[in-house]
Amino acid sequence: MAHIHINLSKIQYNANVLRQLLATHHIQFTPVIKCIAGDPEIIRALNQLGFTHFAEARLENIEKAKEVEAANTFTLIRAPHLQELKQVVLNTTMSIQTELTTIRQLNDVAKSLNLKHPIMLMVDWKNAREGVLTYDIVEYVQEILHLSHICLRSIAFNFMCFNEIPPSESDIEMINRFVTSVEKETSYRFGIFSGGNSSMLPQMMYNDLGRVNDLRIGESLFRGVDTTSNVPIPSLYQDAITLETRIIEIKPRIEVNSGRQYLQAIVDIGKLDTEVKDIYPLGHDVDVLGATSDHLMIDLKNHDQYQVGDTITFRLGYNALAQTMYINQMEKIYQNDKAIDLLNKHFNVCELNKARK
Repeated sequence: MAHIHINLSKIQYNANVLRQLLATHHIQFTPVIKCIAGDPEIIRALNQLGFTHFAEARLENIEKAKEVEAANTFTLIRAPHLQELKQVVLNTTMSIQTELTTIRQLNDVAKSLNLKHPIMLMVDWKNAREGVLTYDIVEYVQEILHLSHICLRSIAFNFMCFNEIPPSESDIEMINRFVTSVEKETSYRFGIFSGGNSSMLPQMMYNDLGRVNDLRIGESLFRGVDTTSNVPIPSLYQDAITLETRIIEIKPRIEVNSGRQYLQAIVDIGKLDTEVKDIYPLGHDVDVLGATSDHLMIDLKNHDQYQVGDTITFRLGYNALAQTMYINQMEKIYQNDKAIDLLNKHFNVCELNKARK
């Protein structure tokens, strides 16, 4: 039966590497967990490393994660609709906001609950998804500072979420200048300067990010890749989460148009289970031909060692990973690797020694 294979040790290792890497640049690592659908075992594994604050886009996933550990806190990274504002105030420690109308109503809800709610103001910087337009930021900040139950905690930027344009060295310089200019004009200094997501990692490696002191990292954590090029990051695992399928049929086929003969296998997943254009055979010299709702057809390239019942494992792109993790009917099998656990233990000892110094 097809299932998602989740190696918790590899996820922990990736998290340790990223945390150490960002720490050398004096940047806070905020794990983004939206692509794992609030999976309790993964969150528990991250809790074991000391991570207790996460970024998440869905309130229902936040509620699930709070059941794992009541001390977990969350930044909501999708702007809420008006009917969700009470949940936002009660269940998150900070939320991304982009609309003054929503922020005003959020202030009213927070006031009615006698709570103050911190917000992260997202700026649209060539991404064209969500965000306040740059020429409106000063007006937003000035009004927000007069709201009694809203705390303006952070300013944030996004790259490659919609427009697939990676951040450049020029972007880094410009967003730093922009934030400094806004602070000067409003006489307000932001505590958190969240400079982007996984796509900012290559720039961090080779350039000074200036005042950026937070990055929201999800895809590189769970997939181990440089999201600007989809190239593996050598120090990270790319197979922490994989899709394992079973062959249910093997037959010789003839391609109708060309007459080409080939050996075809069918495995037990389809379009209902994952984004089939975003899965890649792992350790198998085979090609994905296509899929229907419940069947995935594979060209075995005339390798005759395969038999019905054999396993074909797939590496998952981001869209496939997210879709598969949200399928409730898909079984999840968890693994801990003793050798990698020893490496993780060494990481933790190193961190402890640093803290003691």
